[in-house]
Amino acid sequence: MAQNSWILRFGELGLKSKVVRRSFQRALRKNLVQLAVNSSVPLVRDRLRDFDVVYSTAEPEVVEDLICHGLGVVAIDRIVELSEDPDPELISSLLLKRHPNVGKPRTFGVRVKRLGKKDIWDSQSYARALGASLIDQDSSLKVDLTNPDWWVKIILEPTKVSSIEKRILGPGGLPTGVQGDVLSQLSSEDDVLSSFLIMRRGSRIIPVLNSKPEYIEILKKWDPFLGVRSRTKDETNRMYQRPAWGIVGLSIEDAQPFIERRENAVKTTPISTLEPLCGWTEKEKKALWKHLKHPSLYRPHPDFTSWFNDPIKG
Repeated sequence: MAQNSWILRFGELGLKSKVVRRSFQRALRKNLVQLAVNSSVPLVRDRLRDFDVVYSTAEPEVVEDLICHGLGVVAIDRIVELSEDPDPELISSLLLKRHPNVGKPRTFGVRVKRLGKKDIWDSQSYARALGASLIDQDSSLKVDLTNPDWWVKIILEPTKVSSIEKRILGPGGLPTGVQGDVLSQLSSEDDVLSSFLIMRRGSRIIPVLNSKPEYIEILKKWDPFLGVRSRTKDETNRMYQRPAWGIVGLSIEDAQPFIERRENAVKTTPISTLEPLCGWTEKEKKALWKHLKHPSLYRPHPDFTSWFNDPIKG
């Protein structure tokens, strides 16, 4: 089976400082690779200049569903290698063969990302030549560089030309394990949804007490290290097990045996009771549950505009 590739877009992680960004990205890559191992999906991670890229011989839909479980990934761009020959006429012909609406009136725009040493073409000259060739071969096309029906996105490398054929939205958030541990008793669907929202902000869930195995398995598809306590360094630079900082679905009294604070800690943070579903409607919870089970098919907030536009009802 042919090997396919995808560019990972990290979004929010790019806003962090250099040190924090590297730490968060390492955690994301580690989580993603372990998710692939647990799902028996062949996955190879690499760097393409400024991009994080993954390669796989598995079916594209399987790989994309796996990556859509990677918290911290904002979007996934599927890459298709077109040719080793950069000739614009050849590339435009190959693009039109893969495009479903050839001959139908529509608008298009061309974007080119050049990687490696500059040769005959730079990004702008290649975009102009490719756009002209596309119009020559399909006269129904018209240029619109603001909001076209078809964005032609090209990666121009010294040895090949590739096309970004499809963008799939990822779950966003932060990779699990970068913001400490939260204790959770997964005894209901609301507990699972609450825990998932906390996971999206980078915390690792530690299931305790009467957590149901089927709910644990659902969340393990998002965090392969679910239940593994985080470690950090103390004031003397020695590693120790980090105490939990929050709880979901249980009382503070029930959580006490599982917090695991150090006796010699210089300072401690009071445990927080978290209720991330506060204010959510049943419709919104159902939408989030669909996203939790099938993230590549459903968005977490299909009606997110109502959160901003609907008037507050007294």
